[in-house]
Amino acid sequence: MAPPGRLENSAAASLAAALWLTLAPQAQGQTTSPLTAPAFVAPAPSGAGVVAPAGEDLRGGLPGGEPANYGAPKPKAKYPRPYPLRRLRPGAPHMAKNPLPPLEPYKTSPAARNNAHVRARPGDATPEPPPTAAVAPTIKAKARPKPDPNPYDPVGIGVGSLRLVPFVEASGGYDSNPDRLSSSYNPSGSKFARLDAGLKLRAEDWKRDGLEGDLRLGYVDYSDYAPANRADGAGSVAGHYDVTRDTTIDMGAHFALDSQRPDAPAIASGLSNVTVTNRPIIFSAGGSLGATQKFSRLEVSLRGSFDRTLYGNAHYSDGSTLVLTGTDFNDYGATGRVAYEVSPSLKPFVEASYDERVHDALYDPYGYERNSYGYGGRGGASLKFSELLSGEAAGGYAERDYKDPRLPKLRGPTVDAALVYKPSALTTATLKAATTFNETTVTGASGMLSRVYMAQLAHDLSRALTLTTLASYYTNEYQGAQIFEHGYTAGAKLEYRLNRSLVFKASYSHERLSSTAADASYTANVFLLGVRLQE
Repeated sequence: MAPPGRLENSAAASLAAALWLTLAPQAQGQTTSPLTAPAFVAPAPSGAGVVAPAGEDLRGGLPGGEPANYGAPKPKAKYPRPYPLRRLRPGAPHMAKNPLPPLEPYKTSPAARNNAHVRARPGDATPEPPPTAAVAPTIKAKARPKPDPNPYDPVGIGVGSLRLVPFVEASGGYDSNPDRLSSSYNPSGSKFARLDAGLKLRAEDWKRDGLEGDLRLGYVDYSDYAPANRADGAGSVAGHYDVTRDTTIDMGAHFALDSQRPDAPAIASGLSNVTVTNRPIIFSAGGSLGATQKFSRLEVSLRGSFDRTLYGNAHYSDGSTLVLTGTDFNDYGATGRVAYEVSPSLKPFVEASYDERVHDALYDPYGYERNSYGYGGRGGASLKFSELLSGEAAGGYAERDYKDPRLPKLRGPTVDAALVYKPSALTTATLKAATTFNETTVTGASGMLSRVYMAQLAHDLSRALTLTTLASYYTNEYQGAQIFEHGYTAGAKLEYRLNRSLVFKASYSHERLSSTAADASYTANVFLLGVRLQE
């Protein structure tokens, strides 16, 4: 037996020895109980192997009764020790960065069924779904329709891409001076009936061009003074066509129908006992065609125009007639304009014009040659400060030369403007100014220089009721005849829109004219009630 110092308490050696003690007696035909086995077996020295002699089986043990040892036991493999697990604490930094989603009960669990039966109280916030739950689709609420900003405007009739708005207006009232006669004639008032018809049109969804227009014709019948019956009207149509992004063709047409009052200096007989018994008409119509070219912010435009003016004859109380058809004339003109867009709200411009008037007859009824040519220039700006202020204003100077050397030049400064000011959504102020050089047959006068200034203030008392006040001031200067006239008109009108198709109207106006010509001044008051039908 080996000494104790050389023994190894190896688990593998002990197990091998125990197995040998159990199996060896059975191999030799002996029966040995494990209880009778030795308590301790000393294995072979460590590291010394035993080699069996040739032909000898060592499975039963070594000679001398020692058990066989097949070699030194292998050392245990040293595996790396696992890292210790950390306990997660609720307040740890890594928990704050990546918080775990809260646990949710299954939909079929009792807790989930109890939560589903709990109804939210009024005012409670709607709970948000958990991050792992799908949001159930909901039906979107129908958006509330936006209110119509113009609920009483006519709808119109669609014709292709045009929108037509026809209207008919019938009214009646009282006029204190139907013929606008001087107080020296003791004018008498008269009741009257008036009928107007018209059409407004505008283009819709035109991407490369545009068109809009306004036409009106009217007739007034005085039941107590038939000689004052007359017709009037006005209309204009304007359009443009964009050939390219920077090139535009501009087109326009217009007409005007009016009549002369019997005491007008141009047709007055000059005799106290001879008066004009009718109202001679004045009709004019014309058109224009031009083009505008843009060079970045610079705009250059050139426009040509043609106008035709016709006059009706005047009939006198002594049976004579003043023939004015020979004074009909054509007006050929050209206008050039250069504008620069400083900003979208401000565009200053300069403009120059030239025109020539050619009459049908070489001389007028009083022997004057009225053919002439005129030229002028003006400068101004187009304004568009959002909805607050928009329009155009210009000032300049113009003059007209006549073929007849006895007629002086007709000249003077010009003021033209059309501005719309909206201090609030309910109030609109309109300012207009215009200067025109008109023909006349007054002896010795080259023409009439007219200036008109008008102001209008409209306020919506309600969505259906509008009050409008207006005032105008005008001057007529007959250069060469020392005749000067000035007058004004002031009034107010009320409109009540029952719906889009029916409008009730009421108005009052006061007119006054003062003239240096004999028996040419007058005063008139007009009251009017009417109804307007529109589509």
